[in-house]
Parts: sequence; structure tokens; C-alpha cells
Amino acid sequence: MWSCPRSRSTLIARSFGQLEGGIVYDEPLYAPYLVQNGFDHPQREAVLASRETDYDRAISLLVGDLPDGASFSFQKHISKHFRSNQEREWLKYLSHFFLIRHPQEIIHSYQKICDQVTEADIGFESLFDIFKTVESFLGKPPLVVDANDLVRNPRLYLERICLELGIPFSETMLSWDVGLSGMEDRSHNPFPWLWTGELPMTNWYSQVNRTTGFVFPKETLKIELPPSLIPVCEACLPFYEKLSQYRLRIDNAV
Repeated sequence: MWSCPRSRSTLIARSFGQLEGGIVYDEPLYAPYLVQNGFDHPQREAVLASRETDYDRAISLLVGDLPDGASFSFQKHISKHFRSNQEREWLKYLSHFFLIRHPQEIIHSYQKICDQVTEADIGFESLFDIFKTVESFLGKPPLVVDANDLVRNPRLYLERICLELGIPFSETMLSWDVGLSGMEDRSHNPFPWLWTGELPMTNWYSQVNRTTGFVFPKETLKIELPPSLIPVCEACLPFYEKLSQYRLRIDNAV
């Protein structure tokens, strides 16, 4: 799953983590991204200490043998973590889908946590670039899902995603225990959840940490970005619109 930050990607990864035999790789290219760019993100040292920090070695783990007891990995990738000049053949060995959300909503959520927000921080151009690479490998556009569509109709959209990925859908994907309760031991996971164990990413994952399933707000609040962020939204919007034209639409969805 490829997405921009603040696209409800962790919520969806939480859902796939409920499946028997599945193991979630949570932002497996985050540590190499931090090293390459020198970013001083919260808990940087803890992240680097627990993850593979070299891009090539991380990719080898992503396409290599699964840990004992796992039949598939669900990889939650943030597009800006992808190194644009890296070799891309490894993408052929994975199944992909793309998660999108309107950039206005993403930026509104992102700026609550980060003081500065740039187009590169959101990563829509990177998301579209990866989409085009996967499309060239497949010979057709890969699956694109709008996060709001999925949260409004989780069963319908998760069933379709699972069908596309060749994974049996399960009712367990629709609900889970709040917080860390019921989470399996993932000590053998090379890319463990950033919000569990010794890496509680409380700022980024505080909301999903309180969830027990998919809930779409009954009332949609009007979003107004500050003037300084409107150019960022305008720069992201063309790439969102290009991806949105491939968005999965299910006829009987509400």
C-alpha cells in the first residue's frame, strides 16, 4: 500500500494486521529515508536503532523470505520514503495498491503535528511517480482507493482490495481491540509497528491508537488552510487529480 502521510494508512494497516498469517511492515523505508536526508524527526535515534537503515538491505528484506509463521506481509509505504533514483525492479515482486486522500485534508491534518509543511513533505508527486512505474510493469493501471470511500464502506472496499491482492477477506478486518491489547508478538518483525513496544509514535498514531474500527465522521467539517499552505495544496492537487481518475468506484457503495 502506497500513500501520502495522514491518509488513514495506519488505520488500514491495522485492519490487515488482523488477518491470520499476515504480518505488517510499518513504513519499512522510513529509517533509510531519515539517514539519506538527515532529518531530525521525533524519536529518530530509536527508529534507526530498531530498523534496517540501508535502502538496498531493507529492500532485500521486503522481497525476501517471510518470518516464521507468516504467509504474507502487508507493507505500509509512504511515498516520500521512496528514493527516486533507486533501482525499481524489486517492485515487480510485490502486489500494489495506492491509497489517496484529497491534499487539502492531508495538509490540514499534517500541519497539526508539523510546524512546516512542503510539497515534498506530502509526497504526491512521488506517489504518482511510483504509480506510473507500477503501471509500466503491469501493463495496466494498478488499483487506486480513496481513503474516504474505504472508511465509509470498509467491507465493500476491503473485500475488493483483498480480491485484487489474492488475500481472503475476513470479518476480523472490520474491528479490533483498542490500543495495543490483542496485538501479536512481532519481535521477529524486521519492520515493527512504530507505535508499539518501545517506539510509541504518539503524535502520528495517537488517533488510530484509540480506534476499534472504521468510523467516518457524521459531519464533515469545512477545511480552511492558512494562506501559507494554499500553494502547497495547489502543487499537490494535479497529481491527486491524475490518480483520482483511476479511483475504484463501487456502484452500491453509499
